[in-house]
Order: sequence, then structure tokens, then C-alpha cells
Amino acid sequence: MKKITGIVAAAIALVILITSCNETSKKEMGDASQNIKEANTDMKDAVIAANDSVKAAVVVDWKRFRTESDTAIVRMEREASRLEAKIAKANSKEKETLRSDLKKTNEKLQSLKQRLNQRNIDFENELKSFDTKLVSKNQSFEREFKHDMDQLGMAFKDLFKDNVK
Repeated sequence: MKKITGIVAAAIALVILITSCNETSKKEMGDASQNIKEANTDMKDAVIAANDSVKAAVVVDWKRFRTESDTAIVRMEREASRLEAKIAKANSKEKETLRSDLKKTNEKLQSLKQRLNQRNIDFENELKSFDTKLVSKNQSFEREFKHDMDQLGMAFKDLFKDNVK
């Protein structure tokens, strides 16, 4: 009888142990699942915050570029006005050529101004559905625009130079 009681007691203890371990495992699994959900939420929040940070940096960079470009355009428009006055004082033989060259240069300047305005509109629209392509697109536009502005600046400087040696 003692053996049976001992076996029954051991069996009961074993059942209690298995049940409690099973409940502990279930609890630990629930806790782990909750931790994973929280980690996923934290990661999503971090990604959103990083995306917002990049977006803000892109906006700041674009505004800086736009301001610099607008300033350069205004400077070139003033230079065009100054050159017009200088052309008026030139001899009649050179006036036609200089006016023609200045007109072409002014047309290029207006074209650049329109491209900048159009890119600004496109930028604002693309910003609404922000993705990383916008960054590379802006860098490409800025590089090309600065090159074109440099070329235009040289054209203004060369307007009165006699390039024939």
C-alpha cells in the first residue's frame, strides 16, 4: 500500500509539475510574443522617425539650393541690365552682334528660371509621397542646374570679350 501511495503521490506530483511547467511556458510564450510585438512597434516608429528626419533634411537642402539659385538668377538679371546699358554705348557695328548675343543669353536665363520653378513644383508634389528617389533626383537636378548656371555666367562674362586671338 505504501508503494501504491508513493507511486500515486509521485504521479500527482509529476502531473502538477508538468501542468505548472506548461502554464509557465505558456506565460513565457505570451510574454515573448508581447515583447516581439512591442519591438516591432518600436522599430516601425524608429523607421518613421528616420524617414521624417531624412524628409526634413531634404526639404532644408532644397530650400537652401532654391534660395542660392534665385539669388544667382537675380544677379544675372542685374548683369544683363548692366550689359544692355553698356551695349547702348558701343559702336553701331558691334551693337547688333552684342544685342543678339545678349538676347540669346537672356533666353537661356529665362529657360533656367522656368526649369527651376518647374522643379520646385515637381519637388513639392513628390514630397507628398516621399521616397529615397527624391534625394538622388534632387542631387542630379542641382548638379545639372549649377553647371548650366556656371555656363551662363561665363556667357555673360564673355559677351564683351574678344575671344579671337
